[in-house]
Amino acid sequence: MAAVSPLQQNPQQVFELLLEGHQRFLEGHSLHPHSSVERLHQVAAGQHPMAAVLGCADSRVPLELLFDAGLGDLFVVRSAGNTVFTSAIGSLEYAVAHLGIGLIIVLGHERCGAVSAALDFSTHLPPALGQVVGQVRMQLMAGGVLPENQASQDQNSKDILLDRACRANAMQSGCNLVNSSVLLTDRVRAGSLLVKTGHYDLDTGEIDWLDSVQA
Repeated sequence: MAAVSPLQQNPQQVFELLLEGHQRFLEGHSLHPHSSVERLHQVAAGQHPMAAVLGCADSRVPLELLFDAGLGDLFVVRSAGNTVFTSAIGSLEYAVAHLGIGLIIVLGHERCGAVSAALDFSTHLPPALGQVVGQVRMQLMAGGVLPENQASQDQNSKDILLDRACRANAMQSGCNLVNSSVLLTDRVRAGSLLVKTGHYDLDTGEIDWLDSVQA
């Protein structure tokens, strides 16, 4: 098992460091830390990231850049709609159990294509993509945001529904992640793991932090 630094043992402190990095990003003052060749060689021998992030595969949400992080700082898992399948759960269990990570961030974003597809029952999708969208649709149902017939809605109503759905999807992804893993559930209950959910604004770069996941 990898050695765990005192910093990694304090999830709230790590979260505050990431908030500071995000603020630098917003202000245009990113430090771009740990991006040197020396850092490349340093982490080649082993990784000790300070946090894990489950995010969407969308190219407009570059997770390391958003938190002004560099090589070896974040353990990143990405999937369309920040969906929680076995590969994501297993990857994050590895991050917690073997890398000593005490903070997982689940980050959704506005105008997510996977969420938009989940709200549109008229869309015909290939099987694998359909499975992803189906997972998002189930999360929206669990979050109380039922896909509606949008044909009769005006554009403003559709936009409001999509925004609600994107936020609910991020929260449900976090809940599904914890509830699908005995390891993560136990760590959250013990207070050694903090799982935060957030919603990223594509237009402003800001993150609206939602609830922490309880077990």
